[in-house]
Amino acid sequence: MELIDGLYLNKFVAPQLLKEFRNYNDKFLVALEGAPEGAVSADGIRQNKLINNVGFYVNNTAPFTAKTMNGKNNVIPWDKFDTDPTKVSDAEVRSLAFDKRSTVRVKHTQAFRIGVRDYVLNKLAPEHHVSGKMPVLRTTGKLFNGRKRMTFEDLINFHTEIEALNLMDDSPEDNVNYWNMILNAEHRADLMIDKAGTANHRDNLEFDKVTGQISRFYKMKMWENNAAPLYSETGELKARGSVKVQGDQYASTFFYSPNTVYHLDSVKILYKPEYTDTTNADPESEFRLQNYGLCDKKQEYGFGAIISGNEDGQE
Repeated sequence: MELIDGLYLNKFVAPQLLKEFRNYNDKFLVALEGAPEGAVSADGIRQNKLINNVGFYVNNTAPFTAKTMNGKNNVIPWDKFDTDPTKVSDAEVRSLAFDKRSTVRVKHTQAFRIGVRDYVLNKLAPEHHVSGKMPVLRTTGKLFNGRKRMTFEDLINFHTEIEALNLMDDSPEDNVNYWNMILNAEHRADLMIDKAGTANHRDNLEFDKVTGQISRFYKMKMWENNAAPLYSETGELKARGSVKVQGDQYASTFFYSPNTVYHLDSVKILYKPEYTDTTNADPESEFRLQNYGLCDKKQEYGFGAIISGNEDGQE
């Protein structure tokens, strides 16, 4: 059935709107560190760090000299989030079988959630491979639809890179997992296929038997999302919303929770009611959302990505 422009006005049309199939899965946001209340300022989130210069000695015989442990600080600035204004005229809503103004508000909320989710995904992704700090690896499996599939071995190799960073595994007192991987849809399918091929060590890749989602891989808490950061052929992170071109590939991303910060101020609802419109023949109302918030890396350490590999001969 093809949809055409316009809306039915007569009272005999079913009042239910057709559902819009947009996936705004943002469950992984709960794993991010919130900003301490005292650190929130007009400029952004302020933070300090002491640089560890403590040495360790065995069988030392020389006198010790006390050293000063110096600190550094920075500010993570705010980003401003907006939705497009939507206008609705009095003439177009007076005979509709549903409340269009109310539905417009819901659509804005959904668009805002999708926008914040995509913004956070790109903020968590490394700009590029940084050895010993933020590993970015390529998949090595069989070629499929212009990319190499992710294999169990790829995940093992990436897990090994993360272990070498000496990150804390979790917080035993709070029962919080610090290692988090956001798996994109392509890589999830790859792992399902790879798991089905052999039983060797595959029990360490856990699927939830009720939801079917991948829940854990060794020390990593696994999240799933259809959205994913996009990397260029040379392994550079592309800007959010970039159009995929030849050689670009999507990534699954890793983040270490204690090194993240995420904060949203209260969302402002900006609404201009139609009864204030004194010039248009059919008075119009306008609606949009605005908010200040941020997500960023507290330090460039403990993040990573696995990008689908390209055909041999490409990067």
